[in-house]
Amino acid sequence: MADQDPARGAPTPMSFNRLGPFYRLQRRLGLLTDADLAAGRRGVLFIALAWLPAIALALVQRYALNADHALLLLFDFSAYAFAIAIGAFVLMEQSSDRRMATLVGQFTARGIVRESSREGIAQARLSMERRTGSGWAELAILVLAYLISYTWLSQSAGRIEGGTWFGHSVEGVLQPTLAGWWVLLVSLPLYWFLLGRWLWRFVTWGLLLHDIAKCDLRLVATHPDRCGGLAFIGQYPKTYMLFVFAESTVISATVLKLVVHGGASLMSFKFALLGMLAFFAIAFVLPLFVFAPVLVELKRKGLAYYGALASQHNLAFEAKWRPDGKAGSEGSESGEGLLGEPDASSLADLAAGYELVKNMLAVPVTKESVAPLILAALVPMVCVAATQMPFKDIIGAVKGLILL
Repeated sequence: MADQDPARGAPTPMSFNRLGPFYRLQRRLGLLTDADLAAGRRGVLFIALAWLPAIALALVQRYALNADHALLLLFDFSAYAFAIAIGAFVLMEQSSDRRMATLVGQFTARGIVRESSREGIAQARLSMERRTGSGWAELAILVLAYLISYTWLSQSAGRIEGGTWFGHSVEGVLQPTLAGWWVLLVSLPLYWFLLGRWLWRFVTWGLLLHDIAKCDLRLVATHPDRCGGLAFIGQYPKTYMLFVFAESTVISATVLKLVVHGGASLMSFKFALLGMLAFFAIAFVLPLFVFAPVLVELKRKGLAYYGALASQHNLAFEAKWRPDGKAGSEGSESGEGLLGEPDASSLADLAAGYELVKNMLAVPVTKESVAPLILAALVPMVCVAATQMPFKDIIGAVKGLILL
């Protein structure tokens, strides 16, 4: 699944992360190259850029270490969560590029794409890259990142009487500390910008799948994956495991902050956290519904074809092997005449084929597709729960969720 680069005469692999103004800026600064995204190094650098200056400025104004832990940066669980999320967003770039390209390439490698659809698949890929690398999209995400950062800090400061390490609210207007200014201008916008870029890529991925689903695909109703041969694409949610872990970390840390410093009950957030799990599961399955019309139609035709074929075969089988039939009547009652006969085998094969079609899924997704996402979301939640509940109770609750 690669286009030819006319300048080099070599295939150019599909990429979700080597696109857009932010990528080009990092390349000019020497943070990465076209051949190496250097995700680990950039992740550490971005975390340091976001939070080390904030810690230094908080130390200057004594908002890093003093007796009032509820007001300190170093005791703010959300700050650590944002740092972890920034690192996770950068780290997933390396693996996601390879995985997404491999998954899309499977449409060609498995012979699912007909020759007449090769051009359509290539155009779908180009459209995806054009959308993903849009400068206007990144500009909009950047503006939203600053707006959300200011709103987030203003509302957080307004909920704490006397203010906190990043500032206080005066008649609804945020008055940042030195550390608060850095968080407002750098730390939080970086987090929201990276989050927004991944959400935008998620949208462009969904549009890519929509464009592919409209192509003429060669699917097999009796494929053992019960998805006509499309089950592989249902594994794409695994690409977003770090994303889900990052967002669950931020949400869980916010809950822990309210429990420890705000006196809230952990159980009061039970349904909110369960809702988060359900949201992640549903959100990452939704793009796969673009294949539902194709698979439903394939199943309908498959049942009609294999149903008719099985009826014809079974009628012929009965005519040959039933006790009152002319052919094969001798020994038919004891079944001895069937030994070694291909008729019985073909009867079983047709029945198995019909069952495969009957059990086809309307959407190429299984429990194995979303289970890794649920586990990634559960890890931070379990860590938070462990501070307030016996570990055996937590394990029991997690088992119950996994067995759903």
